[in-house]
Amino acid sequence: MFCVDVAINLPVKNLFRQFTYVVPDNMAFLDTGWRVVVPFSAQKTEGFVVGRNDVVKNAGNLKSIEAVLGDGPWFDWEMLEAARWLSSYYMCSLAEAMRLFVPGKSSIKRTAVKDEKGNFLYYRYKERLKEKTVTAYRITEKGRAELKEGGIHLKAQIAALAALDGKGFLTLKELSKYKASPSVLRRLLERGCVEAGRMRILRNSYTAETERGEELLLTDEQLAAFNTVKDSINKNDGKTFLLQGVTGSGKTEIYLRAADLALKKEKQVLMLVPEIALTAQLVECFQARFGDLIAVAHSKLSQNERGDVWHRMRTGGAKILIGVRSAVFAPFEKLGLVIIDEEHEGSYKQEERPNYHARDVALKRCALAKATLILGSATPSLESYHEAKSGRYVHLRLTKRANGSRLPVAEIADMRRELADQNFSVLSRRLKEELVKTCAAGDEAIILLNRRGFSTFVMCRDCGTSITCPHCAVALVYHSAGEAMRCHYCGNTAKIPETCPKCGSRRIKFFGTGTQKAEAEIMALPEVRVLRMDQDSTAQKFAHADILKSFAAGERNVLIGTQMVAKGHDIPGVTLVGVLSADSSLNLPDFRAAERTFSLLTQAAGRAGRRDKDGCVIFQAYDAKNPVILAAASQDYDSFAEGELKYRKELFYPPFSRMLKLTGLDKDRDEAQALAKRVVLFLETLQLEKRLSESVMVLGPFPGLVEKVMDLYRINVIVKAEDMQPVKDALLKSDFKEQKNLFFDVDPVSVI
Repeated sequence: MFCVDVAINLPVKNLFRQFTYVVPDNMAFLDTGWRVVVPFSAQKTEGFVVGRNDVVKNAGNLKSIEAVLGDGPWFDWEMLEAARWLSSYYMCSLAEAMRLFVPGKSSIKRTAVKDEKGNFLYYRYKERLKEKTVTAYRITEKGRAELKEGGIHLKAQIAALAALDGKGFLTLKELSKYKASPSVLRRLLERGCVEAGRMRILRNSYTAETERGEELLLTDEQLAAFNTVKDSINKNDGKTFLLQGVTGSGKTEIYLRAADLALKKEKQVLMLVPEIALTAQLVECFQARFGDLIAVAHSKLSQNERGDVWHRMRTGGAKILIGVRSAVFAPFEKLGLVIIDEEHEGSYKQEERPNYHARDVALKRCALAKATLILGSATPSLESYHEAKSGRYVHLRLTKRANGSRLPVAEIADMRRELADQNFSVLSRRLKEELVKTCAAGDEAIILLNRRGFSTFVMCRDCGTSITCPHCAVALVYHSAGEAMRCHYCGNTAKIPETCPKCGSRRIKFFGTGTQKAEAEIMALPEVRVLRMDQDSTAQKFAHADILKSFAAGERNVLIGTQMVAKGHDIPGVTLVGVLSADSSLNLPDFRAAERTFSLLTQAAGRAGRRDKDGCVIFQAYDAKNPVILAAASQDYDSFAEGELKYRKELFYPPFSRMLKLTGLDKDRDEAQALAKRVVLFLETLQLEKRLSESVMVLGPFPGLVEKVMDLYRINVIVKAEDMQPVKDALLKSDFKEQKNLFFDVDPVSVI
């Protein structure tokens, strides 16, 4: 009998310590990394064994581990070390970090058992992950003897035994290829020539029969970039590369060749994409090169499907994993290469606690596994660009499109001038003209609008009251489907009022433009057939792929949608891209607003003219002479980055500082404000006492841009420092560490 320390897997933020349990004699095989069921408080819950504890006193008073989950340790050394780093860096408990590596974040499902009067008795649990099994058959020694000696005369039975001879278990589906029917197998079972068992079937929604794609001829730039990456993979030196290439420059072909090389070195590959919408096209591309060696992981998979994917990677059954940010926590038999496409995207940052960034987790996992990391983008994050310029990443450049096509010409439509000329449409006259011309020529267009819904908000024209969500400090958005208003933060819905709830006026009007309204206006144009892709139209599992396939096949000629239409798609027929409200995100009170806007516009523009026809791009903006809009129109990333980095350095923003956002949450606004003020006072006192550097900047408290979400007020404090570790250490040693309604966001992508 011995003891182990266990991290308790409960979704709470203030359970930082581990607990010691006795290991019963029948579980003496237990070691670090196993998942177990333990009694904790008044319940039974999942825990993770994080180490052996041989110095416990009074072990007889300790509780014992009750059950073991799985048939082996879930966490290997590399996964556990990554979790320890996550816990330290992102200021969360070890259990919170470890649960990220578990599909669904928990391995068990608990249900309360009550008596006839409804009194609580206890919790009953069962494992969440269910293996899918089917009946399978294998030949017995008797079957081999009869097959060899000719003891069986029926052709169907002989064929079935011959198919099984020299193999393990085969399913009925596999045996049907040899015309083995259920009745044939039943007779062989009765004779003792075969035996039946259960075989695990791994679910895979992405199986496809594809012909092997041919390797494309590399340009000189591509070849130079690949040879540099090739050297790192061969040496297994764990280098990080920033592959900066203009849209259409052939970054994907470099990814494919690097992956092929890693597989030849008997290593596995992780390929991250920022959006589920990008997985389908990339999966097809990789399947054409690597067939069924591919596994896919994203949020639309069920927990059991994800569990099967994790099993394939852990056992080496799959060699390449393609997925969104959570795929960075997959187990690997032998990780050798990680690729992060569109590495600049904010969606790689987790919004809920723990607020990890997949790029930084990938950096850590690559460091532990000595794996090569490729960060790819046409518009790199300024942090990665700065690291490359400083020599910490190897900077690879692709300055031309791989097929020789030219980058599209972008022009700016001044919407203030449109209004002055009495054009009240969401479309400028120039964009209307190009849309009609494009569709008439048999080509395709993409229209980007960074909003959902039919109208942005509903307002009374008499008193100016907008109809807001009762649980969040935001306006409800009108959706034509169902004639309802919806909150895009908490999902609350409400009917459109006939009269103003404040003044009683019946003069209710819809203001703003959403994708549904833009869709209606565009559909009125001649020869236009519209597809819409936003969160409303992509709720189903494969909706993204279905929409893109329909568009690429020419069934529709205009694709309109939110940001997901602007990223990564390579559709040959697209010659026109229009961006509505191109400057709408520039006025957000966030230091990354310019970077996000430039990136989005440049990426959107890159969807046009990717083959033999030149592309046309039209940015519609009210601030038509804004430097960011002008820089995006000329697609001059280096000039934009140099100017933005100079601004960041002057104001001590990342990458020249580290940032920490602390958010106080409370149903009472004053309580949230008071909590944030206590944090500020605590940090300022440490500075006065010389326990924190005077260079540490503490800003706030101030309300979030959306001050109330789901009935909770949000008050923020921002800390900037060259070295954030002393600030983290001070907070984690204070009472704030276990404050239930105070949340830490390390390296926030947004300060609002």
